[in-house]
Amino acid sequence: MTGLQKAGKLLYQLYTGIGILAMGVMAAGVIFSVIMRYFFGISFIFLEEAITFIFVFTTFWAIGACLLENEHIVIDFFINRLRFKNRLVLAILDYFLVAVVNAVIFYYSLLWIQKAGRVVSNAMRIQYKYMYYVMPIGLAIGFLCAIIKILHLVMNRNNPAVFSAEEPVEGKGDRL
Repeated sequence: MTGLQKAGKLLYQLYTGIGILAMGVMAAGVIFSVIMRYFFGISFIFLEEAITFIFVFTTFWAIGACLLENEHIVIDFFINRLRFKNRLVLAILDYFLVAVVNAVIFYYSLLWIQKAGRVVSNAMRIQYKYMYYVMPIGLAIGFLCAIIKILHLVMNRNNPAVFSAEEPVEGKGDRL
């Protein structure tokens, strides 16, 4: 494994670790909130707001992981019937379109944050812009992951296993 591959694997582990941590915090918050509300009649509005924010965070944070792990929505009934070269061209075009869509939404999300981000949240009393920035961050990660997928497809253009669901990259079950 080259130094670049090791760095990529470390970055990916950090990236997924942050997502896993956020999911764990969200789950613990929900469990705590439900227990406090239904057993003790106590409700924490700031906790509800924080849980909602973390849910939104995990959604946008996972864009890149879904692309890298081939977990995004694809209707591939007809695509799987194509010859390898046609599938390769279509997959590269698909990831290119994903990158373009992420870039466009990234741009407009920054404009949206400038206009709507000054509103202060009811419970946590912080400007929404600090919560909204997860959107362009997730989209930028999604853009980079789409480019990585394109590069992976181009670099492995002569290998039919490039479309395999169990495509190992170095290590146990790691896929690109």
